[in-house]
Amino acid sequence: MSTEKVFRKKLAICHHVIHHYGWDDLLATHISARLPNGNIIITPHNVSFDKVTEKNIVTVTPDGEILSDNGHKVMPQAANIHLETYKARGDINAIIHTHSKYAVILSSLECGMQFTNQQSLRFYDDISYHHYDGLALDNEGKAIANSLGEKNSMMILDNHGIITTAESIEKAIYKHYYFEQSIEIEVKTLSSGQKIKPIPKDVCKKTSEQFAKINTCHIEFEVFKRITKKYR
Repeated sequence: MSTEKVFRKKLAICHHVIHHYGWDDLLATHISARLPNGNIIITPHNVSFDKVTEKNIVTVTPDGEILSDNGHKVMPQAANIHLETYKARGDINAIIHTHSKYAVILSSLECGMQFTNQQSLRFYDDISYHHYDGLALDNEGKAIANSLGEKNSMMILDNHGIITTAESIEKAIYKHYYFEQSIEIEVKTLSSGQKIKPIPKDVCKKTSEQFAKINTCHIEFEVFKRITKKYR
């Protein structure tokens, strides 16, 4: 099996995971991965996440030229965000962007992520923010890549949604799962109206460092494959 085919299968599974948990937004969100040869595979335009397959995923050059011959195109906003991010960050090989309900709620709150729960500490000191400035057309993709910066891997797009980046497809969907989970927990915690037990900053940092030493994303990916088997 070719390297690209393996990557396509993995990327299709990521789409199915996002759909399974209800984090997709009809046709409006997108996922991509960078191949070892530098080309990029990305969500096909106007295909719902439950119907994405290894065959309809689109392959493009780093400049956005479509290489695949399956008849599918790429959403302009997706091309702008993903291609500019890959150009800016050579360490990133997979990107996930969603508009899930809880992510949009949190992105609309001035407080941002407050790190109220253990799950959220996976992302302590690893979240960038991007001020809302309309749809990701024209130069907005470059602006988003600039806001991500040189170090962080997660982003909250104000009034919009979230982005997860990682060095591999498996790591990206693993991180995105916990990002979505921690955001939902946090929004519900903030909505309770109860006094929140703060986590000391030194404990936040220590826990983040502990999480960084855990590298089980390939094991979790096998779980994702099993629970999304019905979509293939």
